[in-house]
Amino acid sequence: MIIWKGYGFLVLVIAVAIGAILSLLFGKIGSTEDMGAAIGAIISAGVIWVIGNKLNATTKDRTMIDKQTGQEVVFRPNHSLFFIKMQYWAFIVGGIGIIMLVDILIHGKSSF
Repeated sequence: MIIWKGYGFLVLVIAVAIGAILSLLFGKIGSTEDMGAAIGAIISAGVIWVIGNKLNATTKDRTMIDKQTGQEVVFRPNHSLFFIKMQYWAFIVGGIGIIMLVDILIHGKSSF
């Protein structure tokens, strides 16, 4: 089961789409598809970071006042996947891409 809030599901969509496109392109030019997936993960990390930061910008806070108690309640945007904010998934996806790339460079193809 996939758990997300807001547009957090875009992490998966972005990573899979860019990885698949680059795998196909690298396969067409004669390189390994694994190399395309690894580089796709690294590029996806940058895209996820930019989009996550934009969506979770703190300038979009909304403050409401409870009529009964007079307390302020602040609502902040939350776009997350598995309880991790979207922009922080960039480090996870990028790390996976780097590990795949190192594995390809050492063994000639990915073990994943």
